[in-house]
Amino acid sequence: MNFERVRAIFESNASSREYRRTIKTIGQEICRSTVPRQDGRRLKILYRPSFSIYPPCYAHDVIFSTALRIRGAEIMPIYCDRVQHTECNFFGGVWGGGSKFPQNCLRCSMTSRKMWENMGLSPLAFSSYIDSDEARQIEEEVAALRDEAWMSYSSDGLSFGHWAKDILVNNYVVGDYRLVEGHERLGRGHLRNLLIVRAAYHNILNEVKPDRVVANDSYYGMWAILQKLCERRGIPFYSHWSGTRPGAWCYAYNDASMNMNYSRAWPAFSVIPLSDARRKTVDEWLIGRFSGKDMILDTASLAPHCNEEADLSKIKYDKPTALLAANVIWDLAALNKQVVFSDMIEWIAETIAWFGSHPEYQLIVKPHPAEQNPSIPETEERVTTTLRQRGVVIPDNVALLTPKSAITVYQLLPLIKVGLIHTTTVGFEMSARGIPVITSARSPYRGFGFTLDPSKRDDYFIMLDRTLRGDVLLEQMSQIDLAYKFILFQQFHYYTKIDIMDYKWGETPRIKVKSLDDILPGKKIHLDYIVDSVMAGLPIVSEDRWPAQS
Repeated sequence: MNFERVRAIFESNASSREYRRTIKTIGQEICRSTVPRQDGRRLKILYRPSFSIYPPCYAHDVIFSTALRIRGAEIMPIYCDRVQHTECNFFGGVWGGGSKFPQNCLRCSMTSRKMWENMGLSPLAFSSYIDSDEARQIEEEVAALRDEAWMSYSSDGLSFGHWAKDILVNNYVVGDYRLVEGHERLGRGHLRNLLIVRAAYHNILNEVKPDRVVANDSYYGMWAILQKLCERRGIPFYSHWSGTRPGAWCYAYNDASMNMNYSRAWPAFSVIPLSDARRKTVDEWLIGRFSGKDMILDTASLAPHCNEEADLSKIKYDKPTALLAANVIWDLAALNKQVVFSDMIEWIAETIAWFGSHPEYQLIVKPHPAEQNPSIPETEERVTTTLRQRGVVIPDNVALLTPKSAITVYQLLPLIKVGLIHTTTVGFEMSARGIPVITSARSPYRGFGFTLDPSKRDDYFIMLDRTLRGDVLLEQMSQIDLAYKFILFQQFHYYTKIDIMDYKWGETPRIKVKSLDDILPGKKIHLDYIVDSVMAGLPIVSEDRWPAQS
């Protein structure tokens, strides 16, 4: 996230001033209101450290916590008051780290504290819940670890080292932590921070004894720790994320919302017949993907920075062709999702080698355009550079494109017989267009009946050979039907438009809630579903319930 750009927009223009006025009005109004009680007591909801440096999350947390308070909840916010050193989950590496970290850390802490105080709440500071002796013991234990032992460090069954590594590679937009200069020092720093945060959470939970916990997405360590601690104590935990659909949010119960785990709901949802209206909804979404419509950050369609000529001179139109659509190497969607191969690059390298020994077929490798998208930090660890570093030879029947190639993945679909996917959304889009898709990793749609999902290398290459020969391994109409249903569920149910704001990347959110009246029960049905689920301690997605279409 280009925080400097977001901050400049957030603080400069007229829409940002209107945004701040609206949020402040809501805070003042809830301060003056009389909050109802349930059964003589208020439901205590611990609200974790907010991702308040990002305007949509700031607005969401103000409005969502207010909606909970209107329904009788007592909100008890917590925040990190600069107890983490060097880097953290909020700032680090290319995301405002290095020499900028101290200033960004201070701003983050002040923003979170003031956000809650403006709503008449007294946030609990981490530093008040960290015992100095415990902190010293953590420092000494981390310092005593041998080289790289920080990555395998675990305590009380929690994989702190794994979380520390994930934060490090995300901060520096690489897949291989060894590419980060000073990775040993930084990795130990993240481990130390996570252990300090765990200590604060532990003591806060002991004192507050909340009935519920609401948190930012819990894939990464700072929030994953809180989720695990809540699960062990039987406290319903809810995470949220702004998703990839403008104006929509996604929520999960005892899970990271970015995991997009629909496995409990899918058996029931997938057997519901598609009406003509719902099928039309998916048709329009698929058409919109060509132009980047209904996306927060348009990385899938042709953008102005994709101005390099796509070299497809190797491709013969009479040969069976596969398209390998890669993820960004460091992206969450690809991180720790491997199944068939050890990582995404090994998958690409071995697939290229297989085509080298099968000249009767051909392959197009399409790196993700976000590898060099100017809207986000550029990663040096790209598909093309990493393959070159590994000494991978590109055969005559393989076309390796660049992330700036002036051709979209959609323009390549008429050329191919099969799609090869790690986890990217293009996989279910191909399936919806009737193209066989083979997955190599744990995508959200793996095992849902419309893709081929090998678990071993031999099976992967057997399926690849058979589909290129024209063997039918999935009945096409059933494949298309299930893919349509998946798109409908993910894009229009799980990503739910709770109607509190409109926003796009790099723009100030346009707040649609002007007063408490706008979020009273019955005013916004999709917001009601999420808020009422939290109040009742119910799953957001389960075997028999999920958000309504929005």
